[in-house]
Amino acid sequence: MSSTQPTTIITEEAIKTVLPPTLYRLTEALPKTELDVIIREARACEDALEKEIELLEREIGIDQQSKKRKLNDDGNDNGTANSNNNSPEQLVEPAIAIPLLPTPYQPGGGAINYLEDVQQILGTDFSPPDRYFTVSALLGRLRIPLKLPATTSAAAAASAAAASSGTTVPKSKKEELEAEKKAKQLRLSFEKQQALLTLDQNEIYHQEHTETTTLLALWKRISSHRTSAVFRKPVNPLEAPGYQERILFPIDLSLIRKMIVCRMIKSYSGFHRCVGLICHNCVKFNGRESDYSALTRDFEDNVDEKVLEAVRNASAAAAAAKAAAESSKAAVAAATGGAGGAAAAAPPVAGAAAA
Repeated sequence: MSSTQPTTIITEEAIKTVLPPTLYRLTEALPKTELDVIIREARACEDALEKEIELLEREIGIDQQSKKRKLNDDGNDNGTANSNNNSPEQLVEPAIAIPLLPTPYQPGGGAINYLEDVQQILGTDFSPPDRYFTVSALLGRLRIPLKLPATTSAAAAASAAAASSGTTVPKSKKEELEAEKKAKQLRLSFEKQQALLTLDQNEIYHQEHTETTTLLALWKRISSHRTSAVFRKPVNPLEAPGYQERILFPIDLSLIRKMIVCRMIKSYSGFHRCVGLICHNCVKFNGRESDYSALTRDFEDNVDEKVLEAVRNASAAAAAAKAAAESSKAAVAAATGGAGGAAAAAPPVAGAAAA
């Protein structure tokens, strides 16, 4: 009879503790101009979502004045909207029409960036963040267990049908094994996210290399992976209309190699951040639920694994070299001390001959 180790359950609270620093880590690769866009887009998204939530709450009978009074009493809100700060007109949005999006969700679709009808809100798979590519790109790079659920009505309907069925179907042995396998993968993915958060505290991660061999070897391992094919060369604007308008800082693996060779990238951290910008650009241009974005998440997962492995190996080699140096130093000190003691104990040869 075989026994299996109990799988640690990743709780929602544990995910909440990792999510904010992970989002912060994903922004470290972004230029300041891109970060400014994220901040303005996030404010516009928040403003639009608050308006849509208010519409839905009014529809189901939640009194807004009572809600505001309660928030004021709890000290959570001052009851005033920051419309001046959150106005989408502050953003310079690329005018790129996306047929599936409702007009208010269209990039550059005007001052109103939210749906004003409850039936429209309930009838669409999209939400205000879909209008703003940079915010959507940040959310689209999150991976399991931090990844946001897909915003599709089909998925929601299937989930609701399963929840309302009221019947519990016994799981077969195969299904139980699959569930255990998924739980294990979830735990390993969560542990990887935790390990990525500790990288910034590792000196080896930021240490500048005196030669290019190590970073080029890491680049080769990543570039040869099956998921990297679409990232090896620059995007052709003729094949991707609107790319130059939407992507402010284009980058690809061939450019990263040149940056390593000419010593613009000297550390694991510099390399890691530049690859992160590749991933950000891809999700930003294609949308967080596209096939290319799914490929990007697989690509970045492989990159993270290779960087973690490289840093672990380099840290272990550095620790071994330090231990060997200390051991050698101690051996030399012991040998020197022993030789000095033996010399002090031996009688002078010349004196003995004279006697």
